[in-house]
Amino acid sequence: MPGEQPPDDGSWLKLNTNESPLPPSPDVAAAVMEAAAGLRRYPDPFGEPLRSALARHHGVGTEQVLVLNGADQAIDCCFRAWCEPGDTVVYPEPTYSLFPVLAKVFGVNATELPLAQGFAMPEQLGTAPGRLRFAVNPNSPTGIWTPPQRIVELLGDAEGVVVIDEAYCDFAPESCLPLLADHDNFLVLRTFSKAHALAGLRVGYAVGSPALIGDLAAVKDSYPVDRCAIAGALAALDDELHHRAIVETVVAERDRLTARLRRDGWDVPDSGANFVFARPPDGDAAGVQRSLRDAHILVRRFAALPDRLRITVGGPADVDRLLSVLETTGSSASA
Repeated sequence: MPGEQPPDDGSWLKLNTNESPLPPSPDVAAAVMEAAAGLRRYPDPFGEPLRSALARHHGVGTEQVLVLNGADQAIDCCFRAWCEPGDTVVYPEPTYSLFPVLAKVFGVNATELPLAQGFAMPEQLGTAPGRLRFAVNPNSPTGIWTPPQRIVELLGDAEGVVVIDEAYCDFAPESCLPLLADHDNFLVLRTFSKAHALAGLRVGYAVGSPALIGDLAAVKDSYPVDRCAIAGALAALDDELHHRAIVETVVAERDRLTARLRRDGWDVPDSGANFVFARPPDGDAAGVQRSLRDAHILVRRFAALPDRLRITVGGPADVDRLLSVLETTGSSASA
C-alpha cells in the first residue's frame, strides 16, 4: 500500500513517503525537455546512455548494470528470474512491504525473520533455506544501517541470490557495492528517487555480476525506462554538487530532528536513512499521527510496530513546522 498522496495544493507537508526535501538538479528539467522532442522513438531497451554512465560512476563493467523502472521493478525481476512457485524467499520483518506482496503474486513461500534486538538484522538471514533473500540497508521502516562487514558475516556464505536494497544508502556511511567483487551471488539495488530527488521519474538500477544481470535482463520489460527518465537521471547523476547538497541537507536535519525528539522524550534509534523511526513518550503513535494529519502533516505508521512513526526528514522549514505542531499538540515530554 503506497503512502498517502494528498492534493498538490501546497498546504500539505508530506513526511510519509521519504521523498527529497529539495528539488532535483536544475539540469534535469532541461534534459527532460530536450528528450521530449524525441518521444516518437522508443527508448534504448537497456537505458543507454545512462547504463554506461552508471557503470563508470561505480567503476564496474556496463554488463554489470541494469536500469529499470524504479527499484520496485528490479525487485519484481528478482522474483521472476530466480523463483518458481513453491520456492522460498527470505527477508527480515519488518522491512519493505513489497516483498510479501510479490511472494504471493509469484506463489513463493516467505520466511520472515524477526529483527534482532535494537532492530538489527536477524542472525538467521543467511542460514535459513531459500533461493532468494533480501536485506534492505539501511532498513525501512527502522532506518538501521548495517556495516558491510556485518553483511558479509551474515550473508557471505548464504545459498541462492542475496539482494541488498540500498535505496537509502546515500544517507549512510558506506555502501555494500565493493562487496560485489568477492561475492558473485550478491546483487545491489539503487534508486534515483531519494538522494537525487527523482521519485516522479521512476528510475532504479541493479549492480551485480554479469551472470545475475543477464538473468534480470532476460525477464525485464522491453523498454523499462522512458526517454525522459533516462535523460533526467543522467543529468542528475552528472550534477554531483547538487546530489551532495541534498544528502548534506538531509543528514543535518536528520541529526537535528533526532536530537530534538530525544530531548523531548521520544525514543529514536540512530538512522542511516532519510527518515527516523520514533516512539513518542507515551507510545500513542496513532494519536500523534492523527494530530499531525489535522495540521496537514503526513507521517507513516506500520502495523508491525504500531507505537512508532516513520517520519521523513524534510528541509529546515519542514522540520521547524513539524516540531512546532508537536509542541502545540502536546506530543512531546517537554510540551
